[in-house]
Amino acid sequence: MEEGLKAKATNPNQKLGETLIKEGAVTPKQVSQALRKQAEQVTDMSTIRVDTRKLDDLIDMVGELVITQSMVQQDISNQDSGNTNLARNVSQLFRITSSLQKISTSLRMIPIKQTFQRMARLARDVSKNVGKVVVVEMEGEDTELDRNMVDEIYNPLVHMIRNSVDHGLETAEERLKCGKPEKGLIQLKAYHRGGNFVIEISDDGRGLNKEKILKKALDNHVVNNVEGLTDQEIYRMIFLPGFSTAEKVTDVSGRGVGMDVVRQAIEKLRGKIEIESTPGKGTTFITRFPLTMAIIDGMIVKVGKERFILPTTAIRQALRPTREAYNNIVGQGETVNVMGQLMPLVRVYDLFDIEPENVNPWDAILIVVDGASRSKCLLVDQIIGKAEVVIKSLGDGLKDIDGISGGAIMGDGQIGLIIDPEGLFELSERC
Repeated sequence: MEEGLKAKATNPNQKLGETLIKEGAVTPKQVSQALRKQAEQVTDMSTIRVDTRKLDDLIDMVGELVITQSMVQQDISNQDSGNTNLARNVSQLFRITSSLQKISTSLRMIPIKQTFQRMARLARDVSKNVGKVVVVEMEGEDTELDRNMVDEIYNPLVHMIRNSVDHGLETAEERLKCGKPEKGLIQLKAYHRGGNFVIEISDDGRGLNKEKILKKALDNHVVNNVEGLTDQEIYRMIFLPGFSTAEKVTDVSGRGVGMDVVRQAIEKLRGKIEIESTPGKGTTFITRFPLTMAIIDGMIVKVGKERFILPTTAIRQALRPTREAYNNIVGQGETVNVMGQLMPLVRVYDLFDIEPENVNPWDAILIVVDGASRSKCLLVDQIIGKAEVVIKSLGDGLKDIDGISGGAIMGDGQIGLIIDPEGLFELSERC
């Protein structure tokens, strides 16, 4: 073999296989087998460019197929004809449709890795411009997201990275005086939770200055009274139009444009942004977006005469509690003891002004639902079953309903509302 490689080096125009055969290192049959395997590998790795609009059309048509299949299943259930062949064929259709849906949806999904790498380069570039030293760590960069959303979230991420490096991190001298490493840390993290795609951008800098934010808010007449404001309410002020606490204008910050653009862009994608900050330890921006899959697995529940759909990815369990498990605690509200854990109770009928069939939790059904950062029990009257449903927009007039992420056409042709768990939790806390 070694002699063959040397011969190849002296005669580059001769193929390696021919050289090895000539040297007696391999047989012609072995070379043919190797070439065949190589060709198979090339075939396996081949790709093709496809217009994303064609992928969108494919996903839309698969969605229509899922709706039609649900209607066929509903008709068969209503007829109860006992036609086993028909039932078996429809069951096979369901499996094929499900596989087709998963494949078509995955075609639009790409890892967030490339975007994270661009953010890491940006952080290093910005740190050089402002005279700081930064280290960037990434976690969950292989987490996948719809390609359209990856493009849409790029600009908000840019603003947050700039803010973290310029506002969040201290200079090397300041960090050393505080007993911190000379190099500031920026962390990028991505993961799926509760039916959401979550991105966290963290720094280990100085943290948000609440006093400075409040002073700026008072000076700009954003608020007249600052008493009783929670930390979250204070932090959210940085998302107000034109709000900036920068003491001087630079190429990076201080122009009063940035964080309000972040909030608007995220809300446009039906997302939410939260801030966690500790003075002297750093700040974390947490953005949550609903997974924009056209088709989801859902549990259909009934509240009064209305039907809702809960994403199965957000459901932990369903139960009917005992009377003893229910509590109404002063200062905490209604709770239910679920396996030793007191969980807040959310009466869905109250939030949407529906006449319920059951008011007492022990007569109804409770569904333990995980939001982005917490869990609660939803009180419903009945569980109808599970189904694949196609997410449909509710239109401009209804798209901003709190706690609802969209609608879906059910098997009987009626409309069901898809619940956004985190949005529903926030609505329950305001009511």
